[in-house]
Amino acid sequence: MKKIILIVIILAVGIALGIYFQRQPKAQKIETQMQTDVNTGVQKADTVTADVKEGIQKAGDVATNVVGQVKADAQKVGEFTTNAVGEIKQKLN
Repeated sequence: MKKIILIVIILAVGIALGIYFQRQPKAQKIETQMQTDVNTGVQKADTVTADVKEGIQKAGDVATNVVGQVKADAQKVGEFTTNAVGEIKQKLN
């Protein structure tokens, strides 16, 4: 009777160990998948950051172009005003 109980205990321990080791690879698969997902998320975040930086650079370029155009237009207006004032002075004299 004691041998049967010992055999049952050994079988139970063997089954428990088998189930434990069978589940270990699944846990490792889940961990590996999580690491892959995190790495993918980080790469996507890096891509978005690069896109934002590029957009900021383009916005800066556009702003620089607009400022240059405004300065050129202001200079033209100044020249036009100077010429107009000169012509008016000549006509008044």
